[in-house]
Amino acid sequence: MKVILKKDLKGKGKAGDIIDVNPNYALNVLIKQGIAVEANASNLNDNKGKVEAKAYHHGEMVKSTQEIANKIKNKVYNFTLNVGSNGKAFGSITKQEIVNALTKDGINVTKNMVKDFPSIKSVGQYKITIQFIKEVSVDIIANVNIK
Repeated sequence: MKVILKKDLKGKGKAGDIIDVNPNYALNVLIKQGIAVEANASNLNDNKGKVEAKAYHHGEMVKSTQEIANKIKNKVYNFTLNVGSNGKAFGSITKQEIVNALTKDGINVTKNMVKDFPSIKSVGQYKITIQFIKEVSVDIIANVNIK
């Protein structure tokens, strides 16, 4: 029996997917618990519209996110490290400092979006990847100087 999933079902598919399952399982579990609906003509048409709308909105989100990423692509952000008289750095540059610098620039990011983050404990330039969504990521440059 073919059903349309209303919710993600581990091992079977994601919401909106049309899957073929045992009729008893479909009727007694999936449909009864509201996880799926029968794949009749009306439900298939509704699902098609929802899938197209979801794809359209996702595409628009990717476009707007890509525009934001293009604004900061390879942009250099300056940071300072406190260094003692012996030349040893106190502390390091953290993901939160990267997030704060981007937020000052008007870019809303979270620490989870900062990928490929090297341990920054010395002077130099570091490439840091910001992944906004699965399809959109951008590299920025962290320029670290001494205070």
